[in-house]
Amino acid sequence: MRLDSVEVAEGAALLRVLANPARLGIALHLLNGECSVGQIEEELGVKQPNLSQHLAEMRDAGLLVSRRESRMVFYRVTPGKAEQLLLCLRQGLGGEVPAALPAVQRKPVRNAPASTFAVVRKG
Repeated sequence: MRLDSVEVAEGAALLRVLANPARLGIALHLLNGECSVGQIEEELGVKQPNLSQHLAEMRDAGLLVSRRESRMVFYRVTPGKAEQLLLCLRQGLGGEVPAALPAVQRKPVRNAPASTFAVVRKG
């Protein structure tokens, strides 16, 4: 089902994955930047093998991407839709939005033509 250009089923699937407190915490933590599995384990206190299962589930859902460097695996939030979703969740949960994120302002609708567009301004 689509609603106003939003794929509802895709969004529901991503939110289902993030409904687990450990996975949501990991994903929000990774908004701060790429981390190795060991760093995530140390910084968040999520132990193996649970951590690996959570990371794999989020990677399979498209929320995270990984890269291998020698024997270490690093994870980061997938740029694009996943990153935007997590930024919105973080802000909605009382977290701060990074200054680098552009503000989206919509023009007021008054006798608007058939289509209107958002204006994105940096800063």
